[in-house]
Amino acid sequence: MAVGRVTATTVLAVVVFAPTALAAPPPTPPAPPPPASSDGRILDALLGARADDVPGTQYREFTTTAAAGRVRGHLIRVDLANRTVAIRLLRPAVVSAVGTVPDLAARAGAIGGVNGNFFDQGGTGASVGVELENGALVKSAVPLGRRPAPPGPPGSSPDTVLGIGTDGVGRIGRVLFSGTVRLAGREVPLAGLNLYAVPVGGVAAFTPAWGGATRARTVCGSDTDAKAPCARDAVEVRVKAGKAVAVGPVGTTAVPAGEVALVARDAAAAGMRALRPGDPVDARWTALAPDTPPLRTALGALALVRDGAPWPGLQTSERAPRTAVGLSADGRTLFLIAVDGRQEASVGATLAELGRLVTDLGIPQAVALDGGGSTQMVRRPAGGRLGVVNVPSSSPLRAVADGLAVVPAGRDFPAGAGTS
Repeated sequence: MAVGRVTATTVLAVVVFAPTALAAPPPTPPAPPPPASSDGRILDALLGARADDVPGTQYREFTTTAAAGRVRGHLIRVDLANRTVAIRLLRPAVVSAVGTVPDLAARAGAIGGVNGNFFDQGGTGASVGVELENGALVKSAVPLGRRPAPPGPPGSSPDTVLGIGTDGVGRIGRVLFSGTVRLAGREVPLAGLNLYAVPVGGVAAFTPAWGGATRARTVCGSDTDAKAPCARDAVEVRVKAGKAVAVGPVGTTAVPAGEVALVARDAAAAGMRALRPGDPVDARWTALAPDTPPLRTALGALALVRDGAPWPGLQTSERAPRTAVGLSADGRTLFLIAVDGRQEASVGATLAELGRLVTDLGIPQAVALDGGGSTQMVRRPAGGRLGVVNVPSSSPLRAVADGLAVVPAGRDFPAGAGTS
């Protein structure tokens, strides 16, 4: 994993391609639900593969049964051993920007894709969890109490990610953040990178990859309450080439190229405010993946299925559209899954039902991503146009923070933002 230093900042850039026209799926008439299977399975039918799949991918639709009615879903199977396709993080040019899945996928030249993790909707737009691309950390995860997502099932890690290793194999593991700021002869812990919620009493680093959104909002709220007042004491120190270049209020514009902004709040602010331009400051961070070999790509997620069974304790109270990503046991086949919901033709699923559905599809390990109005799946058939294949419940389409895309192998992608 790349280790951050304030002495060499890399600015994230995205090559933008003209979006292709989107083909909307035809409406599907409602149908009565078939009876549930006597063995407890909820999968009803998995339709045959299409003849127009891009090599290395396979798109199929399925129907399921649930207590509340018929459920319709969509599945893209990706052969990770096929070297003509690859999985990449799908996201806007900066952390604090959002975009719809079809727009982001069109710009990336994607073959298929789904939305990603929960995010700071209505605020900065930044994602809740980890984003790692090309082996470099783009952002770390916000405090647990500031995540607008259902908690993971008991026993699961809040640092769970869906990752693709440098060997091209998919894995479900963890990515942990570790960082420090050395200044005035002492060392201060660094709480995270490009966070929309700086922990109370903590210091977080922001790079140009954060974008132009104000960082003043990141010191508002507490670690458990987004509506709590903003910090009474907060300061920002901008650092370049190992030295402080500015000390003052938390910034409201983009971090200049080649610099890192250190934002401190509450008890941590006093020590940072004592710095003066020219004082030495050394900020370093790293992303640790303790459960897996080195990862090239990683996206924060909720644990859903392990060892061929749903995690015990998954949420059962809300039925909604859902997005999930699954892996074969050897990690060489990846499955993008979208379940329609909140409509007459498809009522959606609880997280527990989603877990059971994934196992009925024969997928032994999986994670859940953001659902509801965020659930979007796109596909580009061979020789065809990129189109939305599910029926999103949000109209117009919701702009999201990130996602996963299937892309042609060898396509250039920008290095993850950070310092190295």
